[in-house]
Amino acid sequence: MLAGPGTGKSATVIRMMLRAAEQLDRRGKLLTFTRAATNELREKVAEHPEHLATPSTVHSFSIATLLANEGTSGLPEPIRLADDWEWSELIRQHLKVLVDCDVRMIDRARAEMASNWESLEPAEDPDLPEDVRNRFAGIWEHHRRIFGYALLAELPFRLLRALEDHPDLNIGNWEYLVVDEYQDLNQCDLSVLRQITHRGRVLVATGDDDQSIYSFRRAHPIGIRRFISDDYPAAADLTLTVSQRCATRALAWARHVIEGLPGRPPRPALTPAPHCVEGVARYLRFPSWAQEADGVARLTRWLIDSEGIAPEDIAVMFRSNFNNAWSTPLTERLADYGVPVINAGAVAEMLADPQNRRLIALARLVVNREDSLAWWTLLHLTPGIGPAVRNHFYDGAEHHARTFAGQVLAEHAEDFHGLGGASATRVRTAVNAAVAVIDAVDLEGADLGDAGWGAWLVANADASGGCNEDFAELLGDLDGLIDRTEGLGRFLGQIQPVGTDLRSGRSAGAVRLMTMASSKGLTVKAAIIVGVEEGVVPLADRDPGEERRLLYVAMTRATDYLYATWSGQRTGPTARTGAPRVGAGRNRSPLLTHGPVQSEDGNAYLAQLA
Repeated sequence: MLAGPGTGKSATVIRMMLRAAEQLDRRGKLLTFTRAATNELREKVAEHPEHLATPSTVHSFSIATLLANEGTSGLPEPIRLADDWEWSELIRQHLKVLVDCDVRMIDRARAEMASNWESLEPAEDPDLPEDVRNRFAGIWEHHRRIFGYALLAELPFRLLRALEDHPDLNIGNWEYLVVDEYQDLNQCDLSVLRQITHRGRVLVATGDDDQSIYSFRRAHPIGIRRFISDDYPAAADLTLTVSQRCATRALAWARHVIEGLPGRPPRPALTPAPHCVEGVARYLRFPSWAQEADGVARLTRWLIDSEGIAPEDIAVMFRSNFNNAWSTPLTERLADYGVPVINAGAVAEMLADPQNRRLIALARLVVNREDSLAWWTLLHLTPGIGPAVRNHFYDGAEHHARTFAGQVLAEHAEDFHGLGGASATRVRTAVNAAVAVIDAVDLEGADLGDAGWGAWLVANADASGGCNEDFAELLGDLDGLIDRTEGLGRFLGQIQPVGTDLRSGRSAGAVRLMTMASSKGLTVKAAIIVGVEEGVVPLADRDPGEERRLLYVAMTRATDYLYATWSGQRTGPTARTGAPRVGAGRNRSPLLTHGPVQSEDGNAYLAQLA
């Protein structure tokens, strides 16, 4: 099913699955790639819990299947995913030392490795020295065995290998698989689906090649374009071409962008439904970035006060946000005008807080006393314990063929005599305190009452030193979204992704700031896209086709109001997005130069609104 933005794809999928369940007694499973798309589908599926199972992402499906087939993953077991903080603050800092390079090279090596998982083909980064690549390959595999971790990006690859190697792999009690956002899948994902069809399951693919924007993980629009021509020639085809969402002016503007894509296959034009409003579509120029940010804040305040739009129905988007270069000044200006704003990085900041991180680490150890990353975290967070102590336990684990946790616990039984001095005292105190907390918890007998694991964590937080108020509130909110029957371990692993979704959701009651890519699957009444100018949108060093598709995705989020803004002169951190031209004059985006909406003076437009 090839379906443009707002054409009712999700509603069609839900109706199809309901009919299959009610009339044909056939059970299906629903997958998508992006969490935003999953959340949108989850809301609709929740209206029919008796017939439809909760949808999940490709990565969630991968880990759930691997967990249900113990010993088939090729990963250290029990499978333990390293989260962003653990990778950034612990793993890559240690690998830097072991591989003898800087963290940029570690990040490049990891990205190259992930690319190979995703494309199923060797792809070498020309900027990664061969000796670094070779050392990383050997050291990383050894390192992750000692610390017992896996990376999110490798889950589909591991599932593919398990499917190839185990014909009897248990993939679940369902008869057909609906895969939404099919254009976002890479070669590895597509190969997983092929293996599933080999097991007699029916595949339903839905998506839109015009919205393929994940080349960074080797996704390409050719995947959905060849579905019938090459991959599944016996498949039936359905196309949806009437947008139920976009205002007519916004849709005409967005069509100008996407239909100008060189080499785009011909297809019926996307047209607005009769009920779609004419709406507003404007391209606003400001003399400087300071005035652009102020203009966005004034425009947002007007949408709320004069047009009656709820803050959560407004999205402000930008091409990228390295070091919060775009979000920080926009947040400050919006706050000056009394506009509530969602900080998309709030959950990551909570998880980096030492008090909260300690609580998570201890909870991990309650689930599994031999969780090496959790022990490493506790030692890392203890004042006076540095890399020398980490190296001591790592070397001991290598020597005795143990995990890092196994070495810590072994030396704990011997009172850390091998360390000696002040280090031994600090480690002894930290480990004894952690063991006391772990021993005091009866996880199997935990009484969750009417709540879930979030409330349980908050209730038991004092034993680990507590947690801050915002994090406690987040944990409580997550209880309504994460299935408590999956256990504490799965709850801990979903705090960051599900928490980020929650804090960025419509219920947050605030304007959402996000990258254009993050807007995928979103529907709002008003969308404001900032920095739509030459060198930023599109970025000069990126695939021109994907840059065009990315702008198209952002432009088709709004039902009523679509604004794009740009700056005649850009200074400060945002001037370094794309090709740096600090202080130099800017031009409008070449993607919009000849479109139906022409650039106009932003300050003059806002003066008219006032």
